[in-house]
Amino acid sequence: MSWNIAEAKAIITEGFTVMSSCNYSIIVLQETWLVDPIELGGYSLHHIGAEKSNKSGRASGGLATYISTALQVTTEQLAFSSTDLQAIKIYFSFNRQAPLIIFNVYAHPRKHRKVLLVETLLKKVEEIRYANPAWDILVTGDFNRNLIFTPEPDEQLAAENAIWSVLPQLPSIQMKLDIRGKQLVEALEHLSMRVLNGRVKGDVPPSFTHHSAKSATTIDYTAVSLPLLVHVKKFKIIPTLHSDHSLQHIELAVFSSSHK
Repeated sequence: MSWNIAEAKAIITEGFTVMSSCNYSIIVLQETWLVDPIELGGYSLHHIGAEKSNKSGRASGGLATYISTALQVTTEQLAFSSTDLQAIKIYFSFNRQAPLIIFNVYAHPRKHRKVLLVETLLKKVEEIRYANPAWDILVTGDFNRNLIFTPEPDEQLAAENAIWSVLPQLPSIQMKLDIRGKQLVEALEHLSMRVLNGRVKGDVPPSFTHHSAKSATTIDYTAVSLPLLVHVKKFKIIPTLHSDHSLQHIELAVFSSSHK
């Protein structure tokens, strides 16, 4: 699962209860507001601390990836990980040669940081895809770029993958057009990634992932590389009372093992 929890109290109280009760194998969190990590029983943790403002002293941002010890995997946080972009390499012990790379993204609202983040993300995805085309890649998080369109249906993918939808694609009713969201999705798909929001059965058209007093938008999304697409068994957006962001529920079947 992938979730912008929006504030530290959610992860400390209700948020941890939600995550623990669902038995997720991998938990990817954005905007934790936590400078110091919080451990979760039965999980290993890769943590990037939130930044404290010099003026207010309040922490913002923060990324965390929890991986269940039941998976029997080894993990490594890649060296280029930063405040806004965390990359975790997961090596599986069960009959699987290719590792899984998870990019955990939090696009800061400040324009210059958001632009730099996207440039870095696309560059790193391209480097990995070029050097190791068989590796699986999953990109997920809060992009702060509204997904205001869905690409054309892909009948070939639908024929090969039961989860892929060929239903008529209808745009979400959005209050604000964000061409940058469209450009980001197109750039990811140019790198042989496929955005799941609005493309798989159960999420057509794409569900809103963020709600405020004035609008509802789709700014949290997940993309996977083509080799990983066949292992996607379920994708859905789940509203929650613990954050103004909904969580992204992703289920992957890797050979005989199914994980979420």
